[in-house]
Amino acid sequence: MTLRTPPSWLQNGSHPAENDRLTTQALWATTGIINASSLEVTQNSPAGMSVRVASGWAAIVGTTQANMGTYVGYNDATVVLGVTTADPTNPRIDRVCMTVNDAYYTGSSNNVVLQVVAGTPAGSPVAPATPANSISLATVAVAAGATALTTANITDTRVLVTTNIPESGDISSVTAGNGLSGGGSSGAVTLSINTAITADLTTAQTLTNKTLTTPIISSISNTGTLTLPTSTDTLVGRATTDTLTNKTLTSPLINLGINAQTGTTYTTVLADNGKLTTLTNASAIAVTIPPNSSVAYPVGAQINMAQLGAGQVTVSGGSGVTIVSTGATASAPKARAQYSTLTAVQTSTDNWLIMGDIS
Repeated sequence: MTLRTPPSWLQNGSHPAENDRLTTQALWATTGIINASSLEVTQNSPAGMSVRVASGWAAIVGTTQANMGTYVGYNDATVVLGVTTADPTNPRIDRVCMTVNDAYYTGSSNNVVLQVVAGTPAGSPVAPATPANSISLATVAVAAGATALTTANITDTRVLVTTNIPESGDISSVTAGNGLSGGGSSGAVTLSINTAITADLTTAQTLTNKTLTTPIISSISNTGTLTLPTSTDTLVGRATTDTLTNKTLTSPLINLGINAQTGTTYTTVLADNGKLTTLTNASAIAVTIPPNSSVAYPVGAQINMAQLGAGQVTVSGGSGVTIVSTGATASAPKARAQYSTLTAVQTSTDNWLIMGDIS
């Protein structure tokens, strides 16, 4: 390995073209297109046995021998390239290339050409090798007996050129961190959300061990199973017996339940607590309040009674029950007249106060 003498661009000197290409290789290090849209191969219109190659630049490192340097090829307008007639029996794969011919090294031509290198028909065809001093632009799948080629038959093989020039910016590459995918060190770099790690707005995902702060639920689907967390407070149920603590009732409505009795005897039950028991009969009616051992009324229970018939109502206690009242017989008060009302309140276990329109 020796120094090239004279070097490129020495004043008042001459130098071989190869020196210029080696200088170019200091800029364009590899074979590749010099623009993302350069030399794209597409379907011809109308479709036939041909393809179109767009305008653009390519850097092509010479490969006939070592140290040839980098050629720059340029196509200034769209070119239509014909494709060899399809084999009637087997498919093949062709390769579209831009190739530099340099008679200094081999052959007799000094030019750059766009060409289609035909592959060999076979049951399982492979694309031909890229010729020396060439850049591969695309491969074309030619089916057996094909008469037209479409976009589906064309595979883009272009790559962007790389440079030896040190990057002047601070960013030399972009690496996708946790929750991202993509990145790169050349060309247009794209980062995307990795939905296997990070939640997004549209993907169906499961959140685990996450805390939602002031979430807003706009709708709940009626499919699947919805599980709500247990409240730290006790919820009041519509059909259960609950005790309300520190609650304010605004304009509450309490409707008395009615227990209509028409017999001449009646023993109160636990369900009478807070209700109105109507007593209707033409004959005298005996009402008995049973002991706590039989019916466990809570202290403060109240039983309302109304004499709706002509038969006078007398209230007395069962075994062990003490009744007090302002009636003529304090332990067995009577309703004063038809439509009189009485209320029995348990002041302590088995002790009842009878009050109302009594005699």
